[in-house]
Amino acid sequence: MEAVFFRFLARELADALPGARVEKVFLPAPNVVTLALYLPVNRVVPGCEARKTVYLHARYGTGRYFLFLSGQKTAQPDRAPQAAMRLRKYLRGRRIVRVLADWPNRQLVLTLTGDGPALVLDPRSFPALADAPGPGLSEPAEPTGFYKPSEQAGLSELAGLSELAEPVWPTLAAVRATPDIWQTSPQLSPGLRRRLVALPPQTAQAVYDRLADGESEGFFLERHNGELAAVWPVRWPDPLPASVTAQAFPTALEAAAAFGEPLAFGEVSGRSRAPDAAAQVASKRRQDRALSRLAADEARMQAFIARKAEADAIAASLHALDKTAKIPELLLTTPEGEQQTLLLDPALTILGNMQKLYYLAAKGQRGLVAIATRRRDLQGAKKDLKSRERGPDRVVASPGPSGSLKGVAAHVYRTTDGFLVLRGKNAKANDQLLRLASPFDLWFHAANGPGAHVILRRDHPGQEPPRKSLEEAAGLAALASFAAGAGTADVWMARVADVRRIKGAAAGLVTVSHTLETVRAAVDPTLEMLREST
Repeated sequence: MEAVFFRFLARELADALPGARVEKVFLPAPNVVTLALYLPVNRVVPGCEARKTVYLHARYGTGRYFLFLSGQKTAQPDRAPQAAMRLRKYLRGRRIVRVLADWPNRQLVLTLTGDGPALVLDPRSFPALADAPGPGLSEPAEPTGFYKPSEQAGLSELAGLSELAEPVWPTLAAVRATPDIWQTSPQLSPGLRRRLVALPPQTAQAVYDRLADGESEGFFLERHNGELAAVWPVRWPDPLPASVTAQAFPTALEAAAAFGEPLAFGEVSGRSRAPDAAAQVASKRRQDRALSRLAADEARMQAFIARKAEADAIAASLHALDKTAKIPELLLTTPEGEQQTLLLDPALTILGNMQKLYYLAAKGQRGLVAIATRRRDLQGAKKDLKSRERGPDRVVASPGPSGSLKGVAAHVYRTTDGFLVLRGKNAKANDQLLRLASPFDLWFHAANGPGAHVILRRDHPGQEPPRKSLEEAAGLAALASFAAGAGTADVWMARVADVRRIKGAAAGLVTVSHTLETVRAAVDPTLEMLREST
């Protein structure tokens, strides 16, 4: 997440969060923290409409940074870790008063009611508790509800936030000429600088001036080859590369959620691709560099081997030479009667040069064997990486308690698009599947009659399975229902969050508060071929 986008996100968070009460703090996965926040009455957060409780998800430490609000929480461990309990001790039940942002460094500080500490969210470290700023802090003249570091009392004590109200924006010429400009101006990331350098000077200056003035053209989520890349407050001029697409959002909150949800929910649930696209790109880049170095090493070894002929020529004439002489070059007569000049190392004797050349030739032979082995290993890894890139986007069951299938009597299917589908074998299994599914997974059931519960698992709330996968899941539900003998059947589709088990009723009986649609599905027995061995 770029700092120039974080600037606008912080402004919107400063309007959305004050008054919200901290309900709980979760640490659902390494380097991920989630705050459950109960919103004030009539507070509407873009992207989380009709939600009384929203979840602030943030990454810290290693990995791609995200910070976003969502109406959904991620799966949680059975027992909260000690660090989460400590944060709950100091934060639970307190209301957010203000949101302070050191946006060039992507730091956010939540000050809360009461005498307790403030919460510092920093992409570089675990969430910290710090003394709240003193009462002398005044609101800035910039956009309503947006707070930023200043020199006033108390704020400089918050985790070392900068005392500068605004960062320094060097001239565009200096930005273009200084690849490491981010070290002194952190808001100018390497990615932003590359974009500016690639633009015509006049266009680049206009974009740069808007960013420096804190003006956005909207909020744009970029994908490279379908994978998440970055979010910007800039509509970059066309033409974009064919592999790049940009999706516009009306608010920074919605753009941040679209960027962060696939990362956070996929990672926490264990259903994200492994390795993910970013790791694949990095791995491919490392492999290409390694192969390039191998090619250079191979050429060097070949050069060593080629000089064996020079050693042989010296050996053939050694009886007629002063073996102890140290000379820069040696003139010899080849068996064909031609003159040959050999360049020698003047620090060594003629005999020493001959021995060194034989040594290098032997080293070259050994080196070629090692290089061939290394190349086979790298090419094998590269081939495996390419096969993963071309393969279907397959979804795997979560290994954690929220997604374990151990002890559940369910058939496991894989749609033609690679989505995992689970169908209960009996009423008890239907009940268990609902408990194990994530709120954003999709539920299917034959309409107006008895049948099995079918769950189609998603990586994150924003993921839209292809229509074919939805129809296949609906068909699998129809096959295990009262409509199994029909040619087609109506099947309800809903989010798991909208399906509730009836307390005290028999296992498998549910109520559905909202259906997404009724799918007209073909009752096709060949769909059973999608079943996986378990």
